[in-house]
Formats: sequence, structure tokens, C-alpha cells
Amino acid sequence: MLPPAVTMSDPTAPAGNRSAGTEPAPIPVIVHLSGRLRGLTQRLRGDHLRIGASRDADVALDASDISVRPGRAAEEAGQIGIFATLERRGASYRLVASPAADIWVNGERAQEMVLATGDVLEIGQGGPLLRFRLYPSGSRAYKKLGEAFSDCVDCARHSGESLAKRTGILVGGVAREVATQTSPLMRAGVAIILASLAISMGGLWVRNVRLERRLTAETVRIRGLTDLLEKAERTTVTLHDLIESRARMETRVTDTVERLEALEARTGARERVIEAASHAVAFLQGAYGFVQPSTGRALRYVGRRTDGLPLSGPDGAPLLTFDGTGPEVEVLYTGTGFVVTTEGHLLTNRHVAAPWEFDESVRAILAQGLEPVMRRFVAYLPGRTGPFDMTLVRASDTADVALLRTAADTSGIRPLDLSTVAPHAGDEIVVLGYPTGIQALMARADRAFVNDLMQGGPLDFWSVAAELARGGYIAPLATMGIIGQMTRSRLVYDAETTRGGSGGPVLDLEGRVIAVNSAVIPEFGGSNLGVPIDEAIPLMAGLSDDGP
Repeated sequence: MLPPAVTMSDPTAPAGNRSAGTEPAPIPVIVHLSGRLRGLTQRLRGDHLRIGASRDADVALDASDISVRPGRAAEEAGQIGIFATLERRGASYRLVASPAADIWVNGERAQEMVLATGDVLEIGQGGPLLRFRLYPSGSRAYKKLGEAFSDCVDCARHSGESLAKRTGILVGGVAREVATQTSPLMRAGVAIILASLAISMGGLWVRNVRLERRLTAETVRIRGLTDLLEKAERTTVTLHDLIESRARMETRVTDTVERLEALEARTGARERVIEAASHAVAFLQGAYGFVQPSTGRALRYVGRRTDGLPLSGPDGAPLLTFDGTGPEVEVLYTGTGFVVTTEGHLLTNRHVAAPWEFDESVRAILAQGLEPVMRRFVAYLPGRTGPFDMTLVRASDTADVALLRTAADTSGIRPLDLSTVAPHAGDEIVVLGYPTGIQALMARADRAFVNDLMQGGPLDFWSVAAELARGGYIAPLATMGIIGQMTRSRLVYDAETTRGGSGGPVLDLEGRVIAVNSAVIPEFGGSNLGVPIDEAIPLMAGLSDDGP
């Protein structure tokens, strides 16, 4: 905003107009919100103030912004260019519009009224906008921070400029208002806050630079291998990755948790469902590679550079071979599963159990004669400190569901109940899973835990999950939603999830599994798809203690 302009009242006005009552005279302030005087703040004094386009007006407007006339009575009184007057009435001022003048207050046409602080005056429709404020007698009429910001917002909004220019007006106006219109104490406080932020940002930058130097040699990523290694959910996880992913995910997880808490506060049913089912929802980690069928030899990188990245050719793609002792090419991914029997059986998606079947890039590689091989497939359960090795038992040929089994002891884990009742559109549901995998788990971990990891040296995709399990941070994320549509082969619902949440249970408010979470439809309002549990039940036929 521009520096304050102080305009005294008319010295020729009768003495009676300069002293209205015995109350201390308040200090009126006019803020120009539009027109060529936009941003000007005028502190006025006097009991009789005039608003007009003449030079001797107390609130002088730019004549080019005015499309109204003062009225015959004002002209006869010699007040040419005066559209309205402000007359002190006790602790406020009364607005008196000149006859025939078009004056509006807070969007309503006004001829005579007592103004309240904050009222907005419009001199003719589409004419200059003025904000009226009152400050106590004897004060310095400093603006509060909220008042300064509100004035800047309105000035930008009524500027008639483009969005970019309005943003510039707002930012520049706030800076000037704080520097010129607020109290010295407020200015000092803002200056201290800005200095603290600058020091904090500088400290974080220095810390980040040092950390990047320490971690440069530890960053290992799989690159190239056409579209596959760009699209696959993989990578060796370094401390640098964890710090970056925590920063990206913390806000998203916080929003989800807040949404969950708000929903849980309305009913205890959801809380009971989440508490009862979470212990049986597993975090899945997998890694697969490729072999040459005729020899059984694995596809490998030719070697690595000194920075740990694979050696690459002139086109930037990594050099691959079936010979030598270079590291094997592996695609890493995460998913979700849930326990359905006391013998260690879990349900998940087929695209989690056999991910190579659902990737166009992999199909192109398999067409060259290579075969996929699962290198490692493990599960972590809440409250358990170690991983369970998983194997595929069966996968549906008609739906995106698969049955897994572990040889580890899971007798202490209560399986989730599978629903035998068909759900309906409009039913509320709870979805449990591990969307975004390790990133979300790290974002929900305590800062002390993250700091300990930072001091512990390099970590990879597998060791990070092991540390999370030992720290007790393996726990599914719950989201709520409503069933929007259902068919024989799919459920459509709006509970939020994303990659990594595939294979998680979709529960009704009785805690029974009604579907297996399967796919995300981001282009359709965030809706998601699940496979009805009826499609998975046939996979469990014939299971026994000695069975598959």
C-alpha cells in the first residue's frame, strides 16, 4: 500500500460541526480499493468530512474514475464535485449522500446511514471502492495484520488485471502494508519471523548439501531397459530417497489420517473394523528378473560405473548380457495382501503375484524369448519383526486375484472373515493397504526413528522394510468410502488409494471382506475398483493343513 496521506477537515466549517458531543473523537481512515488511487490509505481528522472529486474534498477521488454527479443540492450549496459527507455521530460517522448521487454501502444503495468500521463504499456502480475504518481516539491508527492483508486482497481483486498481475499486486501490497501501516512491534515481529525462516532455510540447505555428498556414492538405481525400468515400481532405497519421499508423502499421509480421524469420531464401527482387521493385512515386497530359457542364465548388467550406476551405451541405455558376473537385472515392487486361513494363506491381486503379466514393456521383453523369474517375494505383518517368504498357490484366470502361502507360523494371526452377503450401492466401506509402499511407511514413522536411520549408513529396498518392522512401523493405512456401483465382476468406490495398495481388503462395517482392492481410476474423480470376494473364494477350494 502507499504511505498514509493525512487530510484535515475543512477549517471553514462551523465550530458546531467540528465537535460532536463530549465523546473522544474517533480517527476515521479511508482505504482506496480500486481506481487510480488504489492502495492509498488516508487517515483523516474532523467531525465533518467530504467525499468528492474536488481538490478541497477531504477524501479526494480521481475525476476520471467517477461516473456520478453530486446532485443539485450540493451544487447550490457551492460544493461542486462533492458526492457525500461523513458527519460524526458519537463514536462513529453518519454517511449523507448528496441528492441524486449514486452511493452504495456493502452492495446496497444508501442515502443516509451510520457507518460501521469495515464498511465498503462504492461511489456509483462500478465507481471507486472505499473501505471505512474507525480507530480509537489517541491511537496511532495502526492496522492489524489481518486488516492489512484484507485490504491488499481486495485491491488485487478489484484491479481488473490478469491473475499474474493480481498476484504481483497482492504480494507487493502486503510487503508495503506491513512495512508502512502496521505497528512497530508488528513490523519487528514479522522481521524476526522472516529472519528465522531464512536462517532455517539456510541451515536446511547446508545440511542437505552435506547429506547429498555423503550419499552420492550410495545411490543405486536401475535405469534403461526401455520403458520397463522407467515404469516399474522399484529402486534400491537410499537415505536420500527416504528423506525426499518423507517430505513428499508427509502432507498426503497427514491429510489422510486427519480424514480418518474425522470419520472415526462420528462412529465407533469404523474404528472397531480397522483395529480388528489391521493385524492381518500384510505389506508385500517382491523382486523379479529375467532368464534365458535355453541356458537358464540370468539377464545381467555388464558392470557398474564408479558412481554405482550401470554401464551404458551411447544411447544411454544400460549394457546388458547373459555372461559375466555383473549384478542381475531386478524389478522391485510392493503390494498388499491379507490373511484368510490359519494355515498361512493370503489373498492379493494376480498383478501383485505375477506383475510381469500386466506390463506392456515386459511383454515386449518376453517376446524376445526371455522368461520372468521371481527372485524374492516376502510379506511383513503388523507386530511381527521379521519377513515371511511367500509363494504363489493359485491365480484366477478370469479375475485379478491370487492366493499365496507362507511356510512360516501364522497360527497366532486371526484370518479375516469373507462376506457371504452381496454389498449394495451406497454402502460404506473401509479399505486397508500400503499405498505408495515404503514411502508412506517412512512418512508416518517418528522423526527420531528417521534420524537413527540417517546415522546408520546406507539402506536398500529390503533393509529399510526390515528396519521398519523392527521399529514397529509396519501398519496398513485405512481410508473410507462409499460404493458407487457394483457388478458381478467389480465394485466401484471412492475410498482413496494408489499403487502399493493393490491387493488390500475392502471391508464392510461388519469387518467382513467384500472385495480385493485392484485398480485406481484417477481420471474418473479418484474412483477405484475392487474384485468382488466371490471371485476369490473358488481359489480356496480344497485347502487343508496338508494341501496347497
